[in-house]
Amino acid sequence: MTDHSPQLKPIGFYLKHLDALINREFHEALADRDLTRRHWQVLHNLATYGPHDAATLTDKLRPFWGEGAVTLEAVTAGLEARGWIARDAPSGRFTVTAEGRRAHTEVEALVRTTRGRLMTGLTDDEYLGAVTVLARMCANLEAGPTAH
Repeated sequence: MTDHSPQLKPIGFYLKHLDALINREFHEALADRDLTRRHWQVLHNLATYGPHDAATLTDKLRPFWGEGAVTLEAVTAGLEARGWIARDAPSGRFTVTAEGRRAHTEVEALVRTTRGRLMTGLTDDEYLGAVTVLARMCANLEAGPTAH
């Protein structure tokens, strides 16, 4: 595909702009609870997928944690201080506490509202199509360079 509408910007613009907007929306939605998107991601992963050690959490969340982002250690320490997660000393695995499950449920409602705003006017098929195209583009570039 080489013909592009002159009104549309390159895909990189929309990817970066959308990411910034999503971060802003999460910041606004979670600020009253003194949480960040990264706190939510760690709490949600543990609440949804069960215990993980730091290496597994790092691997799962790496795409969201760019250079200069808060560290996993800072996020887990903050969640531990709230009593929402606990770290098992022998295994090093983090788990969600009962209080953390209650908090997850409450915060999830805020996240759903934010995601709802993001999805306004989109059908499930449109969302699936957009994600499928982006996943294919990632796979194309991950496959390595081609000869020019």
